[in-house]
Amino acid sequence: MKTALLFIHGFATGPAIWGGQARELSGNYRVIFSAEEIDHSDTLYIIGWSMGGWKAIDLYLEHPSRVKGLILVSAFAKYLKSDDYPFGTSPALLKRLEGRFKADYRSGLDYFYGLLFSDQKWHALANELPPPEKEDIDRWFDKLKNEDKRNVLPEIKVPALLIHGDRDEISPPGNSRFMHEKIPGSRLTILEGVGHAPMVEAPALFNAGLRGFIEENAG
Repeated sequence: MKTALLFIHGFATGPAIWGGQARELSGNYRVIFSAEEIDHSDTLYIIGWSMGGWKAIDLYLEHPSRVKGLILVSAFAKYLKSDDYPFGTSPALLKRLEGRFKADYRSGLDYFYGLLFSDQKWHALANELPPPEKEDIDRWFDKLKNEDKRNVLPEIKVPALLIHGDRDEISPPGNSRFMHEKIPGSRLTILEGVGHAPMVEAPALFNAGLRGFIEENAG
């Protein structure tokens, strides 16, 4: 039975963000980027980054018997900080980001990528993205403001690995610490000196951790 790795990207990015993982891991695993590519013969691991962590959790809850493990990267159960959730992102940052995206999509994307990547070479990923419809932008921000999966975390019964950079300005690492407390038996890895995109900022560490987690759970 072939092991499939389903990689789910986050806000305003695309599958190309996982290029380093696809190149290194496709020799040993079936690397896919869409739930439609899942085959019933696959042993499935789902890797969700940032906002894609919500989709990873949803897919697990829809098909709990199909999923062998979850890897949540720079993820969050709830995005915004609130009185009952001190671990999230400042509403002021999201308001600023939303204003820039809605005023001019490309300018907003440049601003977001400046927060996301310290190395400007990754900004070229923006050129691979088709401009979204206004309704899509509205939907993204509505989700970031309102989505809350805190109460479903204890329902995750498969091995889960949480990976987060300690210098993440977009999703503070407290988000993963909170999920680690709520997901039974989960493992938390905090990467020092790494921001919101550990798979491109520290690919060797990231890939080794991912591979080790999968091999451990295959035994």
